[in-house]
Amino acid sequence: MDQFNDFTKLPRVVTAEEMQAVDKYTIDTLNIIGRVLMENAGRAVFSAIREHWSPLAGKRAAVLCGKGNNGGDGFVVARYLHEAGVACEICLVGTTGDVRGDAAANYLVLMRLGLAVREISDLETLPDLRQVDFIVDALLGTGVRGPLQGLMAQIVTRINESDRPVIAIDLPTGMNADTGEVAGPCVKAQLTITIGCRKQGLLFSPSREQAGELVIADAGFPEAAFRQASEQNVKLATFLLAGEVLSRWLPVRPPNAFKNRVGQILVIAGSAGFGGAARMTAVSTLRAGAGLVVLAAPSSLLPSLEAATAEVIKLPLLEEDGAVSATAVEQLQSRLQWAEVIAIGPGLGTAEGAKRVVRQVLAEYSGTIVLDADALNVLAGQQEIIRRAAGKIILTPHPGELSRLTGANKAAIAVNPVAIARQTAEELGQVLVLKGAPTVVASPTGEVFINSTGNAGMATGGSGDVLTGIIAGLAGQNLDPLRAALLGVHLHGLAGDLARDRLGEWSMLAGDIMEHLHAALQQLAKEHSDLAS
Repeated sequence: MDQFNDFTKLPRVVTAEEMQAVDKYTIDTLNIIGRVLMENAGRAVFSAIREHWSPLAGKRAAVLCGKGNNGGDGFVVARYLHEAGVACEICLVGTTGDVRGDAAANYLVLMRLGLAVREISDLETLPDLRQVDFIVDALLGTGVRGPLQGLMAQIVTRINESDRPVIAIDLPTGMNADTGEVAGPCVKAQLTITIGCRKQGLLFSPSREQAGELVIADAGFPEAAFRQASEQNVKLATFLLAGEVLSRWLPVRPPNAFKNRVGQILVIAGSAGFGGAARMTAVSTLRAGAGLVVLAAPSSLLPSLEAATAEVIKLPLLEEDGAVSATAVEQLQSRLQWAEVIAIGPGLGTAEGAKRVVRQVLAEYSGTIVLDADALNVLAGQQEIIRRAAGKIILTPHPGELSRLTGANKAAIAVNPVAIARQTAEELGQVLVLKGAPTVVASPTGEVFINSTGNAGMATGGSGDVLTGIIAGLAGQNLDPLRAALLGVHLHGLAGDLARDRLGEWSMLAGDIMEHLHAALQQLAKEHSDLAS
């Protein structure tokens, strides 16, 4: 990724282990005292609470603290709330003898200020949470593995039953910081203030729905701590796709641009009943800025495609039973030499002809290939063909297609898409776009990027075909495969968000995503212009 030298400007996303490594390096090597970090974190959380619930004076709050550092953050927050005039019921789940380290030091501060801390040993000792204006969840933070049990599970249930606004520190108690999995009771927060960095689990369902609004609190971790922790302990290599960085990659056309200099794309797609997939892929490729698009499809589809896609050049392929024939390989030879990018797979089918065409393209074509849908399905269990491919490949599977391709368990992909995507991209040596909510993109060198755009309305037939076309169109405009995939995924989601804003999630079609791509491109370009000025 040497050519991609600005990816570190994207917001970082970390696992619990990675954040612990940053914390350890900051304290042990940089000699920044842990109590300073805890004070900074607590003050930042308080500032966010004040911003959302001001004026605070006269309000009542319950601050529920665990015995670890998350509870220590809660002690600091309680102190600031008290000084702002909030009547705080400060609760410790456990006993004072259980509290250690920096958390114990901040507990002692509360004692010296004369503030009472109620020890919670059972539900009977828990105050009536329905009588407060808001609740601060400082129980466990990132320290959850598996479902909550016993008293902690009961307290979380009581929090949710109170129907009071909840502010969670770092993470709502009950969710897995890495996967977003919720295996048992979990706090439903209105606001989550996560410390230092976004935690990976907060970006995936169901945790992102449990977290409410997300705010990043600066606790004072130096950038050097992230960089050095990555080099010495664990590789911090997960990022959130953000428009202000992606906008810098938008292709810029010279004033003297010609259609054959801004992307010559070959789309190989379609079979009987699936001409729409071919059409949406080809048109989306043009909408993304490609100058020339040739759509190679079974000849019987071309009369309808000719009327629907006037701007796309058609290449009729020999067919058998409505699908591309194995003999069509010869027809494609001249266009393989012409094309700068090939998109192959949408609606292609899985008959023998499709298998032959896909294998031949991978073996012969040395440019960039966007491999989608049936082009992935016909390679099920044959990853070696992808590894040996002559060109650079961008794979765009959904979880089912990835499971068929690699044999990975579909449930495991759903639980931990970041790890599975990273592993697959590294093993195949290619860029992988794992479609989902959210979509993640993995590079062959181990970086993973989580998309920040998109919505549930995009779960509609043909949405993936539009994405394939967008990525192919961008790749044809001098973007390397990784950058084309990242920008394409973000624009696809942004176009979907714009379509949702106009049509709602229920009525959105894949064609609506395509029709809003121009507005997404303009919005991203304006973002770049605003930054430049």
